[in-house]
Amino acid sequence: MHTGNSGDSATPPADALRWYAAHDFDFVVFTDHNFVTVAPPDAPLLALPGVELTQNLETCDPPPEHPEFGCLLHVNALLVDPARAGQARVPPAGSQRRVDRFGAALQTTRELGGVAQLNHPNFHYAADGALLAALAGDGLALFELANAAIDSNNAGDAEHPSTEALWDDALTRGARLFAVATDDAHHYFDAAAVEGRGETAYLGDRGFVVVHADRDAAAIRAALLAGDFYASTGVRLRALARTREAIELTTDTPCDLEFIGVDGEVQRRVRGTHARMTLSETGGPYLRARVRDDAGRMAWTQPIWRADRP
Repeated sequence: MHTGNSGDSATPPADALRWYAAHDFDFVVFTDHNFVTVAPPDAPLLALPGVELTQNLETCDPPPEHPEFGCLLHVNALLVDPARAGQARVPPAGSQRRVDRFGAALQTTRELGGVAQLNHPNFHYAADGALLAALAGDGLALFELANAAIDSNNAGDAEHPSTEALWDDALTRGARLFAVATDDAHHYFDAAAVEGRGETAYLGDRGFVVVHADRDAAAIRAALLAGDFYASTGVRLRALARTREAIELTTDTPCDLEFIGVDGEVQRRVRGTHARMTLSETGGPYLRARVRDDAGRMAWTQPIWRADRP
């Protein structure tokens, strides 16, 4: 979520928090562009400090597919040290390689005390599966599988795989990487006015995570790093059990429940409200689950891995 501290939102942090509280969120993380925002006094919900480390470069290696794209390399540092409030940027480039520029953002995230999340990999095609896998080996914990902004291109196209396919590519390469869904919101109570001017409003309450943790910053951080959460564009699970051996989930209404393994292959598909699959039932190194309801909304569990695989 972005606020007036980003420069491309006109909403003060306190008003953005009121909007999320009115939409029944338990917690949010500020991710203003190159600015660590902390919660104002008397915030109506748990608001955690973070920052989007925004590198908008004219060129990089590999270069952008089209000159008008540029290299938009964005990493969120989540749950950073609140004492670091204010400006925060990735140091000037010593290398134009994408892996190095993302790596510099990961190092900045560590210095801020945060959890690293690579944003919208299909936005101007900033990262592919191989790059995600390489960064996972350098401390990248999370990536945006579903960014709700209309130009994030989660679905890919005829020439580019979807963000979900990128995830399976990275996982098949041996990466340990968890996926999130996010709003990337910029407009709140002003959304109608923005649309009334003929401009695009970047709205909230369309992508979120459901975390198995107390409503506490340390507990949320631990759950995110352990994969003890699921990502969603609207589906709420009644129950989820993710152990080292199996994934089991339950929904309130009949949905398409799928278990996915190596190379993104569907291992099992169930139509109903409950399904379970063990890792031993698939020959691949990992297993994850995906849920789709009749409205097209989605939820994704985090993978489990074989203990004997890297």
